[in-house]
Parts: sequence; C-alpha cells; structure tokens
Amino acid sequence: MPEGDGPGDAAAHNPAEYDGPTVDVPSVDPPSVDVPTASSETVSDSPIASLFVLHAIIWNAVLLLSSLGAMLIAFEGNWDLGGSLLGAAGILTLYGVYRWPEGVGWRP
Repeated sequence: MPEGDGPGDAAAHNPAEYDGPTVDVPSVDPPSVDVPTASSETVSDSPIASLFVLHAIIWNAVLLLSSLGAMLIAFEGNWDLGGSLLGAAGILTLYGVYRWPEGVGWRP
C-alpha cells in the first residue's frame, strides 16, 4: 500500500483542495400569477355546482357502504352489519337516482 492512502492518514488528503463538483445555479425570478381563491359562495350560488357536490358525496358513500358491506359479509360472515351497510347503500342509490337531473344520461 502506498504511503498516505490509509484510513489513518487523513493529513495526506486535504479536503480544501477539492470541495466536490461545482454547479452554477442561475438566478430566476418566479413569475407572479393572480389566481382567484375559491369560496363556498361559488358552490352555493350555482345549482349545478351544488348538485355536483351532492352527487359526488352520495355516490362516494354508496361505493364505500356497498364495498364495506360486501366485504363484511364475505370475509367475516357478519350479516347484521354487512346487510345494514348494503341496505344503506341501496337507499342512497335510490336517492341519487331520484336527484339525478332530467335529460342527462340514461334517465328520460
């Protein structure tokens, strides 16, 4: 082993000689953008937006309740809680179909 290459010979490697690779980072000013903030008034003023929010909540709840109910029945054999969750999903499905806007999609 040549002299000065051992782990105990730190004096032979001067870290001031080499500090690693240098990178020139350009200085860029970020652009300014005016973005309007959303408020709850936007949703409450528009009937279409409020209907969308209603349906998003309803159909997400239907998906959660039906899948959780089916898994409780299939994996745990818990028909009481699983059946109740499936029944709640069925009721929310009927309400979502009832509140579906006329002339949109499959509803006459």
